[in-house]
Amino acid sequence: MPTPTTNAVRLLLRLLAAPGRLQRKDLADYLGVPKLDTVTGYMHNLREAGIDIQYDQHHRYYVVPRRGFKELDYLAPLSGDDKTRLKNLLGQLPTAEATQLYNKLESLYDYQQLGLEALREPELEKINDIERACREKKRVVLVGYRSRSGNDVRDRKVEAFDLEPERGMIRAYDVAPDKRRTSFFMLSRIERVTILDEPWMCEQEHYYRQADAFNIVMDKTELVHLTLRVSAYNDLVERHPQARQHIVAGKTVNTYDFQGRVNAKYIGLLPFLLANWRHVEVRGPADLLERLGEEIGALRDRWGGGVRGSP
Repeated sequence: MPTPTTNAVRLLLRLLAAPGRLQRKDLADYLGVPKLDTVTGYMHNLREAGIDIQYDQHHRYYVVPRRGFKELDYLAPLSGDDKTRLKNLLGQLPTAEATQLYNKLESLYDYQQLGLEALREPELEKINDIERACREKKRVVLVGYRSRSGNDVRDRKVEAFDLEPERGMIRAYDVAPDKRRTSFFMLSRIERVTILDEPWMCEQEHYYRQADAFNIVMDKTELVHLTLRVSAYNDLVERHPQARQHIVAGKTVNTYDFQGRVNAKYIGLLPFLLANWRHVEVRGPADLLERLGEEIGALRDRWGGGVRGSP
């Protein structure tokens, strides 16, 4: 049975995930509480903790910083026992969902910033269209999607079945003949969303796979071990907040240790390493070092080794 403390945190997470889209009744249904006043009480407790909850003209609630989340030490109002109970509560959820919620707790400030981005137009239009398509089980076209892995801009016909505004992404099944897999798509890379009059036809293929630190979902992964100096650490967690879950303090002062499984093609990781090579030590795997060598060789071949003295 969730305690008032864990329900308050669940309420906070829900508001972060769906800013400006839920009324008190929606929140009460989500928490499984019969009275709207109970939701109001949870909001009061969160406000007392320094988290400002506001609502728009349609009484849809959202969270905005009032004095800075850093002063809260993320979840300062929770005691050790409260956090243990919360972890036990998350343990009752499916693994992927529990991991996602726990990571939100660990990166509350970062996710709030992303949540506020989702309040802006035209992000709300995209979110509303995708939510409607999910409800009605209709296919959509992600118009003008800018792919990082494909390095192209094109329309993508997908079956979107999960929306994560706090991470700025959707989970969808790509129906293109050369794809046919579940992937993450970033909201910021979508020009607009067109809902098609086509029902889902691949629902049995919709499944939840955890994305890696670079928001890539891939069957084959590699365990990567890095030592980061402060500059590289800052760049990594600011660009990819979810990487925080794989990082602990290093053995020496002003260093951090990253150990986590990432996609086997190292999408996202290779550009990070090339941009921060002065401040990162790659400890494994050997395949990653080989790939880095190939990338450096390709750069040398493309730009030439003697460009420094060229006119």
